[in-house]
Amino acid sequence: MVQTTFGEKEKISIFIFVMVIIFVMLGSGFSTIANAEENLGVGVSIDGNAVTFQSGYGSPFVDENSRTLVPLRSVMESFGATVSWDDATHTASVIKGGITVEVPVGEKSIYVNGVMVANDTAAVIREGRTYLPIRAVLEAFGASVSWNDTNRMVVVASNSDTSNQGTSRGSVSRNGELKAMWISYLEYMEMPKSEIGFKNAIDEMMDECVDLGMNAVIVHVRSHGDAMYPSAYFPWSIFASGTQGVNPGYDPLAYMIQAAHNRGLEFHAWLNPYRVTGYGCYWSQVSDASQMKQWLADTSTANDRWILLHKGEYYLNPAVPEVRTLVANGVKEIVSNYEVDGIHFDDYFYPSVNDSDESLWFDKPEYDSSGTSMSIADWRRNNVNLLIQQVYATIKSIDNNVEFGISPAGNVDNLRRNDATFADIDTWLSQEGYLDYIMPQLYWGFERKDAAGNVAAYAYENNLKTWVNLVAQGDVKLYIGLNMANAGSNVYDYNETSEWLRYNDIIARQVLAGRATGKVSGYGFFRYDVFHWSCAKDEVNHLKDIL
Repeated sequence: MVQTTFGEKEKISIFIFVMVIIFVMLGSGFSTIANAEENLGVGVSIDGNAVTFQSGYGSPFVDENSRTLVPLRSVMESFGATVSWDDATHTASVIKGGITVEVPVGEKSIYVNGVMVANDTAAVIREGRTYLPIRAVLEAFGASVSWNDTNRMVVVASNSDTSNQGTSRGSVSRNGELKAMWISYLEYMEMPKSEIGFKNAIDEMMDECVDLGMNAVIVHVRSHGDAMYPSAYFPWSIFASGTQGVNPGYDPLAYMIQAAHNRGLEFHAWLNPYRVTGYGCYWSQVSDASQMKQWLADTSTANDRWILLHKGEYYLNPAVPEVRTLVANGVKEIVSNYEVDGIHFDDYFYPSVNDSDESLWFDKPEYDSSGTSMSIADWRRNNVNLLIQQVYATIKSIDNNVEFGISPAGNVDNLRRNDATFADIDTWLSQEGYLDYIMPQLYWGFERKDAAGNVAAYAYENNLKTWVNLVAQGDVKLYIGLNMANAGSNVYDYNETSEWLRYNDIIARQVLAGRATGKVSGYGFFRYDVFHWSCAKDEVNHLKDIL
């Protein structure tokens, strides 16, 4: 051990606890600070309380790169964290609530509980002071960091419970009807794959959802037999890192929940239970570590039909009990480990099948060997029902406040067909133990016609009445799914000129018609990116007026 004089120790003490400065890397959101030499009047607020900077500890200022710097000790202690410094490795450590963030000088990364998280700036030492990237550090604790240009204030919103990445379940209180935005893997495909880029995009999304009048988001967490979180059952999603099975270095789901809850938005985790491949993730992109791929590659023949190739795409086999347990376990780990407000399935159940064609009969061999007296169509419906019951029971065994719902296609006649989907809405809506809500996708206008020129049975108002009558059989809540992608588009509807080209307030009128029934508890809107299409601008504005 190197011995030092008292004066030298004093200098080190000052270096550790007084002179350390956090470099605030606040990205484009802070680019509004135009004068790089303006060093006066910059403040920091944490949870609405201004941070006091003691004399000798330094004050926030704007450097020559137009970035705000703030003193480490004042900010971190106000945040409720402790700070230490390893002089041998030139690493600062910030600790709070079981989370340790290590920031080594000179590296464009931080380490959150030992896991490297990439950053686009490095900690530096300048004039004897250490500057750290505050945004990356605070977001690792579940905080959000933004800039208030009017007050020239760094605004930090902390998560009081850092043991969970999000506010506690039930703390987001919905006022009246559900107004939910679908955010799908299609959005992920256009988003940055870096942690900072992804988080910035999520913050922008959540802010805009609030501006539009939403009070909930329905967000894809498993779209292709994968996971937007560290899973014991499914590989990392291709949409998290760009390569399925590769750890992105952080937990996207945890951050999305925290970002939603911090803005008062409910978070419903959206899963496709059976789909393994399709647009956005094909078989060549499925990780070799995926157990679905291993089933086909291992020496056992017992699991070869747990995953089926059908019309060029892979699906989990709904007839297999082990598959149902796999899906239910995937739901269990989400509800157990994350503060979600709901679990959401959409319309991807069985693909279309043809029992007369061996290449298209899908799970018919399982039916033939089952010994059941049911018809094959009813048997397939029962396979889906067994999954829905198991998922519902799994959720309720963990937290009865978490909603479970399904958003099937909206044409009831198609749902009752015997060659596709096999979504048994009549059972789900009349018997207990299946669903908390149903959100049919009513994606047709008021004037939709059939081939004979008559207003179709699935035109909006006709279909709305059908679903209102269906849910009257039991206690399942009715939400309505609406499609903003129709807005301003030449949607073929058997009219001389499409209804969607002649009106620009259809979605708003559909909400009002639902409200008029007194039986609709909320709405889901497909999907976030579509709300930015120029052809949808007027529809969006009309909808915003009534939300």
